[in-house]
Amino acid sequence: MPGTNEIAYIDFLDSDFVSLRVRQTGRSFRIHRKLLQSKSRPLIAALDSTLLEGQNFLYEFEDVKEGTVARFIEWAYRGDYPTPIIILEPLPPSFNPEKVDTDIEDKPTTKTPEMDFTSENHPLLVHIRLYIFSHLYIIPELQKLAYEKVTACFADLDKPDGLDKQLAVIDALRLCLSKLSQNDTLLDWLAQYAAYSIDKLRLQGSFHDLLKDFPSLSSRMMISLNPAQSPPWRSTQQKYQFTQYSARWTGDIYDI
Repeated sequence: MPGTNEIAYIDFLDSDFVSLRVRQTGRSFRIHRKLLQSKSRPLIAALDSTLLEGQNFLYEFEDVKEGTVARFIEWAYRGDYPTPIIILEPLPPSFNPEKVDTDIEDKPTTKTPEMDFTSENHPLLVHIRLYIFSHLYIIPELQKLAYEKVTACFADLDKPDGLDKQLAVIDALRLCLSKLSQNDTLLDWLAQYAAYSIDKLRLQGSFHDLLKDFPSLSSRMMISLNPAQSPPWRSTQQKYQFTQYSARWTGDIYDI
Protein backbone atom coordinates (compact mmCIF):
# COMPACT_ATOMS: atom_id res chain seq x y z
CA MET A 1 0.00 0.00 0.00
CA PRO A 2 1.44 3.37 -0.93
CA GLY A 3 1.98 5.85 1.89
CA THR A 4 0.53 9.33 2.17
CA ASN A 5 3.12 10.88 -0.16
CA GLU A 6 3.46 7.90 -2.50
CA ILE A 7 1.63 7.17 -5.72
CA ALA A 8 0.61 3.76 -7.00
CA TYR A 9 1.92 2.63 -10.38
CA ILE A 10 -1.62 2.38 -11.75
CA ASP A 11 -2.09 6.08 -11.03
CA PHE A 12 0.71 7.34 -13.28
CA LEU A 13 1.60 4.71 -15.89
CA ASP A 14 -1.09 5.97 -18.26
CA SER A 15 0.15 9.57 -18.08
CA ASP A 16 2.33 11.27 -20.69
CA PHE A 17 6.10 11.55 -20.45
CA VAL A 18 8.01 14.76 -19.83
CA SER A 19 11.76 15.24 -20.16
CA LEU A 20 14.39 16.48 -17.72
CA ARG A 21 17.52 17.66 -19.51
CA VAL A 22 21.02 18.27 -18.15
CA ARG A 23 22.55 21.29 -19.84
CA GLN A 24 26.14 20.19 -19.15
CA THR A 25 25.81 17.05 -21.26
CA GLY A 26 22.68 17.72 -23.31
CA ARG A 27 21.15 14.39 -22.31
CA SER A 28 17.45 14.17 -21.44
CA PHE A 29 15.71 11.69 -19.15
CA ARG A 30 12.01 10.89 -19.47
CA ILE A 31 9.64 10.47 -16.54
CA HIS A 32 5.86 10.08 -16.27
CA ARG A 33 4.21 13.45 -15.73
CA LYS A 34 1.93 12.32 -12.89
CA LEU A 35 4.84 10.70 -11.08
CA LEU A 36 6.90 13.88 -11.31
CA GLN A 37 3.89 15.86 -10.10
CA SER A 38 3.69 13.68 -7.00
CA LYS A 39 7.37 14.24 -6.23
CA SER A 40 8.19 17.87 -7.03
CA ARG A 41 5.67 20.67 -7.36
CA PRO A 42 8.22 23.27 -8.58
CA LEU A 43 9.30 21.06 -11.49
CA ILE A 44 5.78 20.22 -12.59
CA ALA A 45 4.73 23.87 -12.17
CA ALA A 46 7.44 24.90 -14.65
CA LEU A 47 6.27 22.24 -17.08
CA ASP A 48 2.64 23.29 -16.70
CA SER A 49 3.43 26.95 -17.34
CA THR A 50 3.20 28.88 -20.58
CA LEU A 51 6.98 29.33 -20.57
CA LEU A 52 9.29 27.49 -22.96
CA GLU A 53 9.55 24.50 -20.59
CA GLY A 54 5.82 23.96 -20.66
CA GLN A 55 5.56 24.34 -24.39
CA ASN A 56 8.29 21.74 -25.04
CA PHE A 57 7.40 19.38 -22.16
CA LEU A 58 11.05 19.68 -21.15
CA TYR A 59 12.79 21.14 -18.09
CA GLU A 60 16.50 21.91 -18.32
CA PHE A 61 18.83 21.92 -15.30
CA GLU A 62 21.70 24.39 -15.50
CA ASP A 63 23.99 23.51 -12.58
CA VAL A 64 22.97 19.92 -11.86
CA LYS A 65 25.05 16.88 -12.70
CA GLU A 66 23.72 14.09 -14.87
CA GLY A 67 24.15 11.54 -12.10
CA THR A 68 21.99 13.62 -9.76
CA VAL A 69 19.09 13.66 -12.23
CA ALA A 70 19.47 9.93 -12.95
CA ARG A 71 19.41 9.11 -9.23
CA PHE A 72 16.40 11.36 -8.65
CA ILE A 73 14.43 9.58 -11.38
CA GLU A 74 15.38 6.14 -10.04
CA TRP A 75 14.29 7.21 -6.56
CA ALA A 76 10.99 8.53 -7.96
CA TYR A 77 10.20 5.12 -9.46
CA ARG A 78 11.74 2.79 -6.90
CA GLY A 79 11.98 4.64 -3.60
CA ASP A 80 15.79 4.46 -3.43
CA TYR A 81 18.81 5.37 -5.52
CA PRO A 82 22.26 3.84 -6.13
CA THR A 83 25.44 5.54 -4.95
CA PRO A 84 27.93 4.61 -7.69
CA ILE A 85 26.69 4.58 -11.28
CA ILE A 86 28.38 4.32 -14.64
CA ILE A 87 28.31 7.78 -16.16
CA LEU A 88 27.23 7.69 -19.80
CA GLU A 89 29.64 8.85 -22.49
CA PRO A 90 29.29 12.55 -23.41
CA LEU A 91 27.08 13.24 -26.39
CA PRO A 92 28.86 14.20 -29.63
CA PRO A 93 28.98 17.93 -30.48
CA SER A 94 26.57 17.41 -33.36
CA PHE A 95 23.78 15.86 -31.27
CA ASN A 96 20.18 17.04 -31.55
CA PRO A 97 18.91 17.59 -27.98
CA GLU A 98 15.29 17.23 -29.10
CA LYS A 99 15.97 13.63 -30.14
CA VAL A 100 18.00 12.46 -27.17
CA ASP A 101 15.84 10.95 -24.44
CA THR A 102 16.76 8.37 -21.85
CA ASP A 103 14.05 6.22 -20.27
CA ILE A 104 14.35 4.88 -16.73
CA GLU A 105 15.35 1.54 -18.21
CA ASP A 106 18.28 3.20 -20.04
CA LYS A 107 19.58 5.18 -17.07
CA PRO A 108 23.29 5.08 -16.16
CA THR A 109 23.89 1.63 -14.71
CA THR A 110 24.93 0.73 -11.19
CA LYS A 111 28.56 0.02 -10.40
CA THR A 112 30.00 -2.02 -7.61
CA PRO A 113 31.23 0.34 -4.85
CA GLU A 114 34.91 -0.48 -5.33
CA MET A 115 34.92 0.46 -9.02
CA ASP A 116 34.76 4.25 -8.98
CA PHE A 117 35.06 6.80 -6.19
CA THR A 118 35.66 9.83 -8.38
CA SER A 119 33.86 13.07 -7.59
CA GLU A 120 30.89 11.86 -9.67
CA ASN A 121 30.43 8.75 -7.55
CA HIS A 122 32.02 9.47 -4.19
CA PRO A 123 29.34 8.70 -1.57
CA LEU A 124 29.80 11.96 0.34
CA LEU A 125 29.34 14.10 -2.77
CA VAL A 126 26.58 11.93 -4.26
CA HIS A 127 24.33 12.15 -1.21
CA ILE A 128 25.05 15.83 -0.60
CA ARG A 129 24.15 16.67 -4.20
CA LEU A 130 20.85 14.81 -3.80
CA TYR A 131 20.24 16.61 -0.50
CA ILE A 132 20.81 20.02 -2.11
CA PHE A 133 18.78 19.08 -5.19
CA SER A 134 15.88 18.01 -2.95
CA HIS A 135 16.06 21.26 -1.03
CA LEU A 136 15.98 23.36 -4.20
CA TYR A 137 13.08 21.49 -5.78
CA ILE A 138 11.17 20.84 -2.54
CA ILE A 139 11.33 17.04 -2.38
CA PRO A 140 11.24 16.39 1.40
CA GLU A 141 11.16 12.57 1.21
CA LEU A 142 14.30 12.44 -0.94
CA GLN A 143 16.00 15.08 1.19
CA LYS A 144 15.37 13.04 4.32
CA LEU A 145 16.77 9.91 2.66
CA ALA A 146 19.86 11.77 1.39
CA TYR A 147 20.43 13.23 4.88
CA GLU A 148 20.33 9.78 6.43
CA LYS A 149 22.72 8.40 3.82
CA VAL A 150 25.29 11.17 3.97
CA THR A 151 25.44 11.27 7.77
CA ALA A 152 25.81 7.47 7.79
CA CYS A 153 28.70 7.80 5.33
CA PHE A 154 30.48 10.28 7.60
CA ALA A 155 29.89 7.98 10.56
CA ASP A 156 31.42 5.04 8.66
CA LEU A 157 34.34 7.21 7.57
CA ASP A 158 34.99 8.44 11.11
CA LYS A 159 38.09 10.66 10.99
CA PRO A 160 39.41 10.95 7.42
CA ASP A 161 42.81 9.24 7.37
CA GLY A 162 44.70 9.76 4.14
CA LEU A 163 44.85 12.46 1.51
CA ASP A 164 41.97 11.27 -0.70
CA LYS A 165 39.50 11.02 2.18
CA GLN A 166 40.52 14.39 3.57
CA LEU A 167 40.10 16.09 0.20
CA ALA A 168 36.71 14.42 -0.31
CA VAL A 169 35.52 15.72 3.07
CA ILE A 170 36.78 19.22 2.29
CA ASP A 171 35.04 19.18 -1.10
CA ALA A 172 31.84 17.99 0.57
CA LEU A 173 32.04 20.81 3.12
CA ARG A 174 32.66 23.41 0.42
CA LEU A 175 29.75 22.14 -1.64
CA CYS A 176 27.36 22.40 1.32
CA LEU A 177 28.57 25.81 2.39
CA SER A 178 28.28 27.08 -1.19
CA LYS A 179 24.75 25.84 -1.85
CA LEU A 180 22.83 25.54 1.43
CA SER A 181 21.21 28.31 3.43
CA GLN A 182 22.91 29.23 6.70
CA ASN A 183 20.02 27.87 8.79
CA ASP A 184 20.17 24.38 7.29
CA THR A 185 20.55 21.75 10.01
CA LEU A 186 23.04 19.72 7.98
CA LEU A 187 25.56 22.57 8.29
CA ASP A 188 25.54 22.30 12.09
CA TRP A 189 26.00 18.53 11.84
CA LEU A 190 28.94 18.94 9.45
CA ALA A 191 30.52 21.67 11.60
CA GLN A 192 30.58 19.28 14.55
CA TYR A 193 32.11 16.60 12.31
CA ALA A 194 34.77 19.09 11.12
CA ALA A 195 35.57 19.96 14.74
CA TYR A 196 35.82 16.25 15.57
CA SER A 197 38.19 15.72 12.61
CA ILE A 198 40.18 18.94 12.98
CA ASP A 199 43.45 17.10 13.63
CA LYS A 200 43.14 15.46 10.19
CA LEU A 201 41.61 18.26 8.14
CA ARG A 202 44.04 20.96 9.26
CA LEU A 203 46.86 19.11 7.51
CA GLN A 204 45.45 20.26 4.16
CA GLY A 205 45.91 23.79 2.86
CA SER A 206 42.56 23.56 1.14
CA PHE A 207 40.86 23.28 4.54
CA HIS A 208 42.47 26.54 5.65
CA ASP A 209 41.28 28.11 2.40
CA LEU A 210 37.79 26.81 3.17
CA LEU A 211 37.81 28.51 6.58
CA LYS A 212 38.88 31.77 4.95
CA ASP A 213 36.15 31.56 2.33
CA PHE A 214 33.43 30.54 4.80
CA PRO A 215 34.09 32.09 8.24
CA SER A 216 30.71 30.80 9.41
CA LEU A 217 32.18 27.29 9.51
CA SER A 218 34.77 28.45 12.05
CA SER A 219 32.04 29.98 14.20
CA ARG A 220 29.96 26.80 14.11
CA MET A 221 32.99 24.65 14.93
CA MET A 222 33.80 26.71 18.03
CA ILE A 223 30.85 25.14 19.87
CA SER A 224 32.51 21.71 19.66
CA LEU A 225 36.23 22.54 19.87
CA ASN A 226 38.15 21.89 23.10
CA PRO A 227 40.78 24.12 24.76
CA ALA A 228 44.43 23.65 23.81
CA GLN A 229 46.16 20.93 25.79
CA SER A 230 48.90 23.28 27.03
CA PRO A 231 49.56 27.03 27.31
CA PRO A 232 51.92 28.69 24.81
CA TRP A 233 54.79 28.99 27.32
CA ARG A 234 54.91 25.19 27.54
CA SER A 235 54.65 24.51 23.83
CA THR A 236 57.49 22.86 21.96
CA GLN A 237 58.65 23.38 18.40
CA GLN A 238 56.37 21.77 15.84
CA LYS A 239 57.86 18.41 14.87
CA TYR A 240 56.60 18.34 11.27
CA GLN A 241 56.51 21.22 8.85
CA PHE A 242 53.75 21.01 6.27
CA THR A 243 54.00 22.80 2.95
CA GLN A 244 51.01 24.52 1.45
CA TYR A 245 48.76 21.99 -0.29
CA SER A 246 46.15 22.86 -2.90
CA ALA A 247 43.22 20.51 -3.49
CA ARG A 248 42.80 19.23 -7.01
CA TRP A 249 39.46 20.55 -8.24
CA THR A 250 37.81 22.26 -11.16
CA GLY A 251 35.03 24.77 -11.00
CA ASP A 252 32.28 22.36 -11.99
CA ILE A 253 33.06 19.84 -9.21
CA TYR A 254 30.81 21.88 -6.94
CA ASP A 255 27.79 21.66 -9.20
CA ILE A 256 25.14 19.56 -7.54
